[in-house]
Amino acid sequence: MGTRRIWAGLAVLASTLGALPAHASLYWNHGVRSGTPSVCFVGDALTSRPARVQQVLEYIRDFERAANIRINYLGTCPAPTVQSNGDDWHGGDIRVVLPGTSVPFTGMVPGDGCPMFLDANGVYTGKNNGWGSWSNPPDELTLNRACRYNLKLGDDADANGVPWRDHTLHEFGHALGLYHEHERNDVDFAVCSASGFGGGRSSGHLTPYDRYSVMHYQFSSCGIDGNYGHAGLSAWDQLALHILYPEPVRVAELVGRTVIRTTEPLNLTSAWGSRGATLSVAASGFSWTLSGISYSSSSGLSTWLGAGTYPLQFSHADFLGRTYSYSGTVKVLTPADYAKQVVTPVATRTPLL
Repeated sequence: MGTRRIWAGLAVLASTLGALPAHASLYWNHGVRSGTPSVCFVGDALTSRPARVQQVLEYIRDFERAANIRINYLGTCPAPTVQSNGDDWHGGDIRVVLPGTSVPFTGMVPGDGCPMFLDANGVYTGKNNGWGSWSNPPDELTLNRACRYNLKLGDDADANGVPWRDHTLHEFGHALGLYHEHERNDVDFAVCSASGFGGGRSSGHLTPYDRYSVMHYQFSSCGIDGNYGHAGLSAWDQLALHILYPEPVRVAELVGRTVIRTTEPLNLTSAWGSRGATLSVAASGFSWTLSGISYSSSSGLSTWLGAGTYPLQFSHADFLGRTYSYSGTVKVLTPADYAKQVVTPVATRTPLL
């Protein structure tokens, strides 16, 4: 085992092995993937376990419905190429191993030069001998290219023999950048006080603590199904993914009416905040301008305006430094004009709706 591989093993031990075994909206602080991550299954999974493969693909479409994520399905993971240093290079961003296929589900992860689960001397530690599931985070794709798989997904099933939807979403959630919800330092102990509930994760809180997150472990004594349920992504899971994986044209989303009367204030607010995001973590640099004049640097805008049309600009950044903007118009009408231009036309069309 060469020196480079030994140091690679040390890096993995330091950064991942404490978190890898399966034993959101909590960001893992390990980056995000492309919005088009490629997914493949190692070995003969497509022929030996076709129903399970299709089930996994059906489950992970939930991510596509929640955010700007489009899974690039490769089928069987391509054969590795050998690099000049003799290490394997495996294609596929998320390479999934299932039990009961041609690839061993336990033991040392296959792949010449694979650094996972090695000690400082490059010797396998035995920490992948269990049947639990795990996934690498996004920023370890390059580090673990020599490994045949980087997501291990078991078949834990419900009473009817159906593998839990939320178990699959949990592991792929890790692959997309989310961490264990129950390990937050701000968990609600009024909800649960069981062993293992709560932890030291003090950063990356994109939303308030969420007992319904698929990234939560199961705490049966507290009535928390966590990753052993079929409920799917919670509302805050979906919001966190929406924040992590925005549309290519990043729009500053807002909530509120932009056509109002002179007798009422203009009230607009960040849609992320309205959906429940922890804006002190998720976003910064808010700016609201009307007709080129700054009106607010917070997540909301509330002001009184005279009759007229006002160009609106709203912008902010997210916690990863990406910027978002919106350009629109605010129209302020007298009560008489509002009735004529808004109330009457809407009332006329209501019977047709």
